Amino acid sequence: MNSFLNEIGKQLAGRWVSLLTAPGVLFLVTAAGARSLGHTMDFSRAEAQLRQTTANYDTAPAALVIAALVVLALATFSGVLVRWSSVVIEEFWLTPWAFWPAGPLVRQRRRRWARAHWRYRGAQQRREQAQFAGLTHLAELHARAATRHAARRNRIALTRPCLAGWMADRLNSCGQRVMGQYGLDLDMTWPRMWLLLPEPARADIRAARDSLSDACALAAWGVLYVVVGCVWWYPVALGGVITALLAWTRARRAVETLTDLVESSMDVHSPLLAEHLGVPLPNGYVTPAIGATLRERIRKGA
Repeated sequence: MNSFLNEIGKQLAGRWVSLLTAPGVLFLVTAAGARSLGHTMDFSRAEAQLRQTTANYDTAPAALVIAALVVLALATFSGVLVRWSSVVIEEFWLTPWAFWPAGPLVRQRRRRWARAHWRYRGAQQRREQAQFAGLTHLAELHARAATRHAARRNRIALTRPCLAGWMADRLNSCGQRVMGQYGLDLDMTWPRMWLLLPEPARADIRAARDSLSDACALAAWGVLYVVVGCVWWYPVALGGVITALLAWTRARRAVETLTDLVESSMDVHSPLLAEHLGVPLPNGYVTPAIGATLRERIRKGA
């Protein structure tokens, strides 16, 4: 038992160092270098200050140990601050905001989605007409055009946009599609479904969720670097902006993967949910009518 606990402690310590201390130390080093440069490109100033600092600590080893402990403490504090800030960033990205700019953004996204959907429907109709006329080659051309327009529409949203932010709307679309196909309320159904999922499916969903959390943490680091750049050295701000944009791209990819996995889990395992809740499936799959029965059973009158 002691060896098991020691191994767990080593793993937790390694994860603690990787998530908090290492990025925090890098941030502190960057901040110290930016402060030494002071909005200039005179790297000799930073070099001179580094030499002076190391010379002072050469004659006082105890002070060096204390300084190292202070750096580790500050690095850990920076990591904890970033983890807290990442929760705020995640809420900002995923919350369905209702403030003033959201309305025009939603209308703009709806116009783009409707235009892509109209082009998709037109290509589909032309494909059907070409098939009816026996023009196989022309039908294939229209089918490829329909595929392109559908992909362009789906990049905007899988359903008619309801929210301003892409990530929040993608989560909302997942619930709408599950409700439309199976008549199930995803918010109420998912905790029960999670209990029935096999471990490989759970691991994939956890990995996608962790990817989203890591992307939000990366965005928080980007914000801190922007602050350091604005206060001390401008090029650091550029690096912070690039980091934040990379984090936003990763977060979008993580949300897309997460919603695909959740929706796929409902597609594959919803009959298992009905079986465990004692609802018969005459056709072997969940229909909206059966989904309504499941929804009432899960809600329990709520």
